Amino acid sequence: MKKALRFHIDVLHPERCIGCYSCVYACSRHLFNTIDPSRVAVFVRLNGTIANPFSVIACRFCKSPECAFACPTKALQPLPEGGITLIASRCEGCKTFDCISACAIEALALDRRTKLPIICDRCGDCAKYCPHNIFRYEEMK
Repeated sequence: MKKALRFHIDVLHPERCIGCYSCVYACSRHLFNTIDPSRVAVFVRLNGTIANPFSVIACRFCKSPECAFACPTKALQPLPEGGITLIASRCEGCKTFDCISACAIEALALDRRTKLPIICDRCGDCAKYCPHNIFRYEEMK
């Protein structure tokens, strides 16, 4: 997995999402070398409205990440530039789900196979493969 922590990803135009899942498939391919929409760090959700049928959810790289502070084993660690990193050896396989439920925008998910939280590594594949330019991917200053 390549490290791209000096980049930032924003969901700029969620209203453009048509639910094609290109970002989801690209994320799964990058993180796990597979196409599995349950193993991703970016999410497309159905809103159930005609005017705005889909939501795109991705980590906001909080400067003060509640998911990290909620982790009882300190497996999730805040990064100085925002967001989190995972120390897998500390993770107990989410026996409490505290980290998952602490994210206000529901941008953190549990990998059902490894029982570890799936962390966005800021690779930018979601932005690269989105045909509707929903994401902004840029180098942090």
